[in-house]
Amino acid sequence: MFTMLMLLVSVFTTLLCFLSAAACLRFLFSRQGWFWVFPLALSVIFLYISISPLHAIATGLLEGSYRVEISPDRSVREVVPLVIVLIWYAMIITFRYALKMVVPDNKHMLDTMKNLKEARYMQRIELRRYQRDARRKLRLAVRVHREHTGSRYPVNWIALFDDHRRS
Repeated sequence: MFTMLMLLVSVFTTLLCFLSAAACLRFLFSRQGWFWVFPLALSVIFLYISISPLHAIATGLLEGSYRVEISPDRSVREVVPLVIVLIWYAMIITFRYALKMVVPDNKHMLDTMKNLKEARYMQRIELRRYQRDARRKLRLAVRVHREHTGSRYPVNWIALFDDHRRS
């Protein structure tokens, strides 16, 4: 029972390390991305450290030689990383909301980007409409030209028609 509890503690520690690294990686691509380089590096280090006990347990279980030694201070040593990672994850969440409040949005840049995207969208719509109208006008002009010049039908058809009329 105690061994399973320690395994769950190490799994939960690894999960929290992964969540903190994933959150830092996600925030790295936000507007305040350069603030998240150091927390991401620290989270990846924590993740690497937390994976090593799980790796030792997994390889020991595969070989059948892993044994857990239960000592009075082992339970404390297993829980301390969990507490540290839990505090670290809380700090990341707090840091995210603090940055969101302190670093203001660049409204001018956001409005400019929105206007640029809207202008490009309207340009695509107007270009399609212009091309459709140009094709329609070209077809109309070709049809009118053929009717006026008498070349609505191919020349060999006209020759066959004239030959048929003469006979």
